[in-house]
Amino acid sequence: MEEKAASIWKSTLITGVYIAIIAILLSVVFYVTGNPFSKVYQYLTYPILIGGVIWAQVNYKNALGGTLTYGQGVASGVLALTLAYLISSIYSFVLFKFIDPSLTEQLRIFTEEQIIKQGRVPEEQLEMAVNMATKFQTPTMMLILGPLGGAFMGLIISLITSIFMKKNPSDEVPA
Repeated sequence: MEEKAASIWKSTLITGVYIAIIAILLSVVFYVTGNPFSKVYQYLTYPILIGGVIWAQVNYKNALGGTLTYGQGVASGVLALTLAYLISSIYSFVLFKFIDPSLTEQLRIFTEEQIIKQGRVPEEQLEMAVNMATKFQTPTMMLILGPLGGAFMGLIISLITSIFMKKNPSDEVPA
């Protein structure tokens, strides 16, 4: 019997779309409640990302008939989060650029408050630090850097989760 090759693109990209939808819905909830830069939001995204990578790996493993090499696990997680971050970046671009342009200034103020709260930057360098940070917080930069951040996060998470998700074809016990 000839085995059909499973497409990594189909299983992981569908998962990436679902991860993006969940992340965007969570973002909308915090935006509507007036807390778009909440630490709680940031902390809630980590389990979503980890769960999304595991979900992508399980889907791909199932598509492969129950086996998954370490490299396939890493690749599926990276692809899923790269797509999720790409979609989320497009959402953020539209939100910051067209729906609520005042968010850019709110983010600048939030960043300045965080830098002051940390107390690591001398007061004479505060303006320079805030200006440097805000250069990366424009809607266009978010759109460009988002997928790169997704690939990086996907790589870090996938490198860890693939250890537990892998099941090489040679690991199977003959019946």
